[in-house]
Amino acid sequence: MIGRWARTVLRLHPLQIALRPPRAVAARVIRGVPAAGGPRVRRSFAPAHEATRAFARAERARGEERLAHLTGRLRDYEAVYGLEAGDAADGVIAPAWRTRTAIEPYPAAVRARRLAVAARLGRPGLDGEIARACRAVAMQLELHLLGNHLLEDAIGLVAGGAACEGAEADAWLALGSAILAWQLPEQFLADGGHFERSASYHLLLTGGLLEAIELASAAGRRVPRAWTDTAERAVAWAARVRAPDGTYPLFNDAALDSAPSIDDVAALAESCNLHACTTHPSNGAAGAPRLTSLPDTGWVIVRAGDAWLALDAGPDGAAYQPGHVHADALTFELWIGGARAVVDYGVSSYATDAARDETRATRSHNTLEVAGADASEVWAAFRTGRSARARVVDAEAGGGAAFVVAKHDGYRALPGAPEVTRRIDLRPGRLAIADVARGGDHDVCSRVRVDAEALERAGAAGPLRVEAAPSPASRKGGVWYPRHARPRPAVVFEQRGRTGEALTWTLTW
Repeated sequence: MIGRWARTVLRLHPLQIALRPPRAVAARVIRGVPAAGGPRVRRSFAPAHEATRAFARAERARGEERLAHLTGRLRDYEAVYGLEAGDAADGVIAPAWRTRTAIEPYPAAVRARRLAVAARLGRPGLDGEIARACRAVAMQLELHLLGNHLLEDAIGLVAGGAACEGAEADAWLALGSAILAWQLPEQFLADGGHFERSASYHLLLTGGLLEAIELASAAGRRVPRAWTDTAERAVAWAARVRAPDGTYPLFNDAALDSAPSIDDVAALAESCNLHACTTHPSNGAAGAPRLTSLPDTGWVIVRAGDAWLALDAGPDGAAYQPGHVHADALTFELWIGGARAVVDYGVSSYATDAARDETRATRSHNTLEVAGADASEVWAAFRTGRSARARVVDAEAGGGAAFVVAKHDGYRALPGAPEVTRRIDLRPGRLAIADVARGGDHDVCSRVRVDAEALERAGAAGPLRVEAAPSPASRKGGVWYPRHARPRPAVVFEQRGRTGEALTWTLTW
């Protein structure tokens, strides 16, 4: 236990350690935030593009759908986001300030942005609520967390500052802009991906950044080039990971209902006159095998015939903010005929409970488990100690097939320091996988989780068939969570062996 704590703390940023005690004190002291005397919403904006209104409507619909199913603290958070504001000029907005949760900095930041957009689109009477939300953020910047929380804080301040007039609004805008200048190059990688390596959080932040850009532009405020450059790279990244059904891989903490869609984000980017690549050749019609590498994120997209595969072969998350990490090194998902077939487990819980443990465990993912251990040392709800270091060793497309070879060292603490190697070969109608762990003498287990309907749903040549060697695979019922805590039936195929022995899968359709 002491060693795990030490490994967890040692990977943190110094700010996360130094500022946790004062943040805990502030959380006890700050019990309310005033709205009186705040700046007024500016009197006029440039005309709004329909995509801005459409994005606000889509976010309202997403929020309503989420709240119908969420429970516990996560529901309390999202209930005060202000998503119900949408693009309408009237209707009820929840009096969120009456709850302590509403002045927590993260929900306050999302609320500030959503209400700023609503005010920009013509809803009156939001001056006080925007002031309360921005003040709550400014008083409690999440420097003790960093990562996506701090970036959302900055976006909320920029949005609120752009939507309002006066010295205090200018101060919010200046503070948010300063944080963006610091954090955008820190958090968005050279290939355009967000450094926590979750497509959901990537889209949440990209959509928020685009709304801040649109608000600042509509208000006649300066829009720094770093904002637009980052947004363009981020939208291009999203286009590359857009699966044939318009969704995205569920690696790490990701769910299809927890972020705006790729297409909605792309439409908003286009309305802001950003010249991002919103389509990618690997996501088009079926055809010759091809590869798309996202080297900084560590993901590889492979396409052959009617199959589209995403492989996670990179770092397990941001070095100092691994709260959304899963122990899923070298996991993959597979789409056949435009539909997801081999599936990620998804997210069943954000609480500190058995469901959260199952969500993050190696045994829940499409990868090789050694000695019954997790490839990354995930624990509690959002903590991670030792991490797997994955890398692509070789990749090539040609001759009617594409292959990727990748490795990770997540089990280096076990006797013999076993290293896991996975080779994936994809060709039209066939996927072959070979897994081996070399080093030490341990039990190993490789798993493949398939959507239950996909086993019967036909590809061009018939239903999906899953075969294993050298031993037949066992088969058991399971679930996966394409949307947060909302299960769908799955079938889990499992084969066992020992280190040094290659375990192979052949999937045909």
